[in-house]
Amino acid sequence: MPHTARTARAHNTLVQATIIKKCDRAYHKPSSNKGCAAGSCQHTCEPSQVATCAHKWTVRYSVASRQREQSFATLGEAQTFQLTLSTGKRTQGAMFTDPRAGRVAFLPLCEAYIDAMARANAKSKATYRSNFANPAVTELLRDRSVLDVAKMDTEVKTLLNVTLGAHSDDYRGNIRRIITGTLDEAVRRGVIARHTLSGIELAPRIVTAVQYEQQNKGMVAVADETVALLASGITAHGTDKNGHARTRVMAGLGIAPWLQRTMGLRIREALGVRKADFRQRADGTRYLHLCWQASENGRELEPLKHRKAGEFRDIPVPDMIWDMVQALPDGPLCPGPNGTPFMPYSTAGNRFGRLLDHLGISGVHTHSLRHQFASEALDANPRELANISQVLGHDSIETTLRFYIHPSANAEQRIGAMMNARWVTPRI
Repeated sequence: MPHTARTARAHNTLVQATIIKKCDRAYHKPSSNKGCAAGSCQHTCEPSQVATCAHKWTVRYSVASRQREQSFATLGEAQTFQLTLSTGKRTQGAMFTDPRAGRVAFLPLCEAYIDAMARANAKSKATYRSNFANPAVTELLRDRSVLDVAKMDTEVKTLLNVTLGAHSDDYRGNIRRIITGTLDEAVRRGVIARHTLSGIELAPRIVTAVQYEQQNKGMVAVADETVALLASGITAHGTDKNGHARTRVMAGLGIAPWLQRTMGLRIREALGVRKADFRQRADGTRYLHLCWQASENGRELEPLKHRKAGEFRDIPVPDMIWDMVQALPDGPLCPGPNGTPFMPYSTAGNRFGRLLDHLGISGVHTHSLRHQFASEALDANPRELANISQVLGHDSIETTLRFYIHPSANAEQRIGAMMNARWVTPRI
């Protein structure tokens, strides 16, 4: 006889779970089952043999109107699982989740979570995948089920703060986001009831003396003359190894370096600007209505970083830049080669690097001009922090503080002058 979990009809709070053996010939029905009629069914044991035969016990139950089953070697194990189902349904009610569902592999769900990130572009997703592919992450989570990882708060803390402790906060934060986000999604979909990894904090980064000195060399300032060369390009005249005259033409990036240096744009924001984006209000103020940035391949425009389509920021335009823009043709201000509407990010990066190598300048990258604008603006007037943060497109002033606030080159002299102005020698 099948073992069925008893249920009070008035409340119906228990899972209808039945323990059977599929080998029981009591279920043998040649008249209605094709397998039975063909002699290929599982019904091999007489009812009197079922209790002691070697075949597994099967728990057949229903969750969310879907029939499921799980097999066990002994009747005791099957009855324990039957009780787990019943008590789980009683305590969780409509939120009851199938304990079998949590046994699915965790790593494939992480890949699916990254693919489904609605606000992440292709480059961001590639970064997430690259960070998550760290061998230490793979080693910890390989062959783990969702249910396993849901209880691994200690192991994941050790991974993030010890094993990967030398990596940046962004790097470790990406890994934490993928792990906890995948678990949150598993809870939302009813795969697991809950997990214990919420609220894991990142410890301070473990930095060696060599790393610290390498990362704190200070910002390399780019002269205005260098920005002009980055924009216009360079025609270099010289000789080859055989002494023959040689002319080398290195194309520039157009107006993009000036937009970064004078207005703090990100490189792809600068590459995606069109002449029509520069506007003038009735009171005469001039501004850039920045709503889009160039895609990596330069074929189209896409939403600004961390923004939805249509979200924008208006940026004041210096007179010098306004005059430069007026002299340019309509359309994209930094068109790409071979008919591409906008200059691809890779093209801009390659040109930027070649020009700086030719000029003998190191320690400068495509983000340096934006960084220099922000640092210069904050150094000139720290009280404008909130407004400068808005112009930069940061999601909060904390981001601006973290990346751009640093001691000025003449900080010691300035603070000394302030102290002397306040504290004069008293007359005795």
